[in-house]
Amino acid sequence: ELLDVDGLAVEARADMKAVQWGKLLMNLNNALVALSDLPLARQLADRRWRVILAAQVDEALAAMKAVGIAPAQITGLPPALLPTVLRLPDWLFGLLARRMLAIDPQARSSMWDDLKRGRPTEIGELQGAVIRLARQVGIPTPMNERVTALVREAEAEKRGPPGLGPDAVSAIPGKV
Repeated sequence: ELLDVDGLAVEARADMKAVQWGKLLMNLNNALVALSDLPLARQLADRRWRVILAAQVDEALAAMKAVGIAPAQITGLPPALLPTVLRLPDWLFGLLARRMLAIDPQARSSMWDDLKRGRPTEIGELQGAVIRLARQVGIPTPMNERVTALVREAEAEKRGPPGLGPDAVSAIPGKV
């Protein structure tokens, strides 16, 4: 009742752990926005970036499944379908995600803002949470680890978002 305010949509949920993991899936993209130095809408419009996000989500979903976590549906799409939709061709993704892409054309992530200001990011709470969960059950997380390493490198350099391309981000060392 305290949050029952006109204009503020609030939904009481008993499954907060599931909601947190569902939200984390969506927030895995924050690091990609920060690494690319692109606005969110432009970054999501490029399938090459979405494929990287899909790989991170795949790793997260595998780890969650292995420990019995069923992430809540945060968007109009069940979490299990996110990787498939993210991998669609640009034109089809654009049609399906029209509402999601109708955002401020300059909107970026809080992680981008942190890198821009030389502050520590939340990479340990996002990709790091996926990596820790997956390690408990022996599931590899090469893409989440790669993205984490690149963000940590950018944090250490304190030069702001590095403006990397999708090929540089997806190139996992030691993998041919």
